[in-house]
Parts: sequence; structure tokens; C-alpha cells
Amino acid sequence: MNKKYKFIIINNQTQANYTMSINSFLKYFIFIFLSICLFFVCVGVFRFIKPHAKQQQINNLLASQYNYKNIITNLYNEGVIDSSIFNSKNNLIPNNLPVKGVVTKGINLKHNPPHNGIDIAAKSNSTVKAAQEGMIIFSNPLNDYGNTIIIAHPNNYYSIYSHLKECIPDEREYVVANETIGYVGQTGNSDGPHLHFEIWKNHHIIDPRQLIKEYKIKDVSIK
Repeated sequence: MNKKYKFIIINNQTQANYTMSINSFLKYFIFIFLSICLFFVCVGVFRFIKPHAKQQQINNLLASQYNYKNIITNLYNEGVIDSSIFNSKNNLIPNNLPVKGVVTKGINLKHNPPHNGIDIAAKSNSTVKAAQEGMIIFSNPLNDYGNTIIIAHPNNYYSIYSHLKECIPDEREYVVANETIGYVGQTGNSDGPHLHFEIWKNHHIIDPRQLIKEYKIKDVSIK
């Protein structure tokens, strides 16, 4: 027997009443729907209070970028840095070769997780150099990326160097172009010695092969 449940709503002023009836199937459907909604709300609140480890690292990186910009601003205001020096760097881009090698994998944003940079096969312990001068804002292991260095460059460029055998500079150190920052390794999730290299402009991914001609020539990745 299909039971029905009736709800009556009465307006105290007009004495009008509204009746709504639902059967058992609809009752259980509404219950399940509300339970699912409650579950996702609880998960969202939990993640807000305690973010996922990877999200927490991303939050830390964003905080590091914010701190980096504050440091530069304070140095300007205190007269420690002459702004004319940085104005002369308006044309600087991270276009120096970080390591000699062959590009074996390109950018693939459709992959899960996305591949935001290029993989450069190189001999183990090969020297990895800064693609341009800038401030080290991250120099630590980073999940599957292994030992990773992130450099904030002039003009809102950022470069990322991963799977390093070791990170030489510490965070908040200022490095010059072509300065040694590490050595090729296979830390993290890596099938062999190579450098995972990314370039960002603000929050936009830049293909390093567009800025570094040698990587465009020595590209054997699948198109």
C-alpha cells in the first residue's frame, strides 16, 4: 500500500489553508537529497577549517608572494632600494636556459592532474640555473614535485624548478640570472632524472618554449 502524507498550511489572518500531499517515495527522495546537501556542507566547512595539505601549500605560496611584494615595497619606502634600478628591468623576462637537455613532455592542461610545465631530460647532477634574477619565495619539498624552487622575477613572472636533487638557496634570497640554484635529480614522483620547469605570468601559464628558443628546437615531446 502506497502511503501518502498530507501537510496543511493555515493562514491565521485569512483562515485560508493550503494542502500538500506526498507519497513514501517522494518522502525518501527528499530525505536523501537533504542528507546529501548536508554532507557537502559539512565537508565544505571541514575543508575551510582544515584545508587539504596540497591546498595549504598553495595558500602558503600565495602568502609568500604577498610577503615578497611587501618586502620590496618597504625597501622602496625606506630608501634602501632605488626605484630607478628596478625601472631599468621592465624588459626582463625569464628566458635564460635553466639546464641543457631535451624536452620530453610539454604542457597538457587537459590531463588530470594538469601538466603546467615542460619536462627536460638531463644528466643526473646537472647544474640547474635561475632563468632570470629574482627572489626565492619557495625552497622546499613539494609533494609529487619533490625538491622545488620558485623564483619571483621582475614584471610579475614566476619560474618553478622541480625534482631537484637539492635546493641551494634559501627562501628570501635574491639570485641573479644564471646563478646555480640546484642540481637535476628525481625526487618526488619522477621516473628518471629530469627538470620539471614552469613559467607563470601573474596567474597565467607561459610555455617556456615560447621564451627559450633552444627548448623549442630540442623538443621531442608528443604533439
